[in-house]
Amino acid sequence: MIRRVLLSTCLCTALITPMAYAEDAIDPETLFNEAMRFRQDGELFKSIEIFETILSNQPGLNRARLELAISYHLTRRYEDAREQLSKVLNDPETPDEVKLSITAYMAQLSGDIKSAEQRSTSSMYVSAGLFTDSNINLGPGKDITGVTPESLEESGSGGQFMFSYSHRSRASQAMHIGGSIVDFEWLTQATAYSKAYGSNDTDFNLSVLTLNTGPALIAGESWRTAFNFKLDKLIFGKDDYAEYVAINPVFTYSIMQDLEITFENSTTAREYDQPEDQGLRGTMTMWGIDLAKFYAEQSIGIQAGIKYHDNGAKAGDLHSTGAEFYLGGQIPAWSDAIAYLTLSSRDYSYKAPDGVISTTVIRDETELLAVLGVSHDFRSGFFKSWTLNAQYTFTDNDSNLDEFTYDRNVVELNMRRYFF
Repeated sequence: MIRRVLLSTCLCTALITPMAYAEDAIDPETLFNEAMRFRQDGELFKSIEIFETILSNQPGLNRARLELAISYHLTRRYEDAREQLSKVLNDPETPDEVKLSITAYMAQLSGDIKSAEQRSTSSMYVSAGLFTDSNINLGPGKDITGVTPESLEESGSGGQFMFSYSHRSRASQAMHIGGSIVDFEWLTQATAYSKAYGSNDTDFNLSVLTLNTGPALIAGESWRTAFNFKLDKLIFGKDDYAEYVAINPVFTYSIMQDLEITFENSTTAREYDQPEDQGLRGTMTMWGIDLAKFYAEQSIGIQAGIKYHDNGAKAGDLHSTGAEFYLGGQIPAWSDAIAYLTLSSRDYSYKAPDGVISTTVIRDETELLAVLGVSHDFRSGFFKSWTLNAQYTFTDNDSNLDEFTYDRNVVELNMRRYFF
């Protein structure tokens, strides 16, 4: 962007042309200023149209030709931009200082062309660490649980590992949608996750294999949307547990700089392998709205949102619906470290009496969750490019059935890294 500004500055000082004496039918100076205003307001295509109109009447007006080249560049019309720059560069009337700026700008343009030609990128993510859990009978969550009427709170600890491979493919040409330059991408991610307890608690081990793929449209910093298809295979304890098939459309719009709103839906068809879990079969849905605001070059952030969930279980005593409200944020903790905190409240209203603990009382619960953590990025030394993350999670579940009232404390420590 600095070179683009520099080029425009050179144009204004070295290529000023008395346009007021042009043809009476058109005022190039007025049109030029109008085109510049459109470009500053993000109306790139209107800007291009006006610059082309000016040049159709005054082909020798290099000031407009160079601004047209910049507009072409911004709309990813790289070869058109190069053509316009070359015409001015090869013009013997062009001042030497302007030629120098054009040469520097063309180097930037060549770099962008090279980047555009690299349409496929891949990355890997690795995370490994330890955890301790004060209440392992709850399993990973409400739909994967070891709770029975006879369950007593029991603590446990172990290790967890995650590996993820991501691939991004981008179309060779950007699209023009609603006045915006939009990139079409296809994103694919494969993930393997394992959480293993000590030797006495292996019945609570969890393994998940996930494949996520789908298209995305990205309009710079204005908006982005994606439509993901997701497959999950879950193994709980020593047995196959469930298979999930999901779709997940997401749309994010930038209200203003560093302020975004996101709309999200997830619809998941769930199949279970064990006879005792068949009541959980069904289609789970989630709708959410999220608002995020960032400050200080995104080192400080605030996020809040609301979600509605319906787990779609076939059995009424396992079928829950409810709303979730959450608020979170992050701030710098020390050099190269970020501290974060998330607070949430989630309701669970069930459709029928529990059937085991009570044959008349319908469960109604509120889960309060607090997540506090800090992440430190290593910039040098043996662990360069790795991140150390420490996290504490507190859960308090308030239920109208005493057997489902509990609290839980989980402490996690892990190292993680992206490989590009």
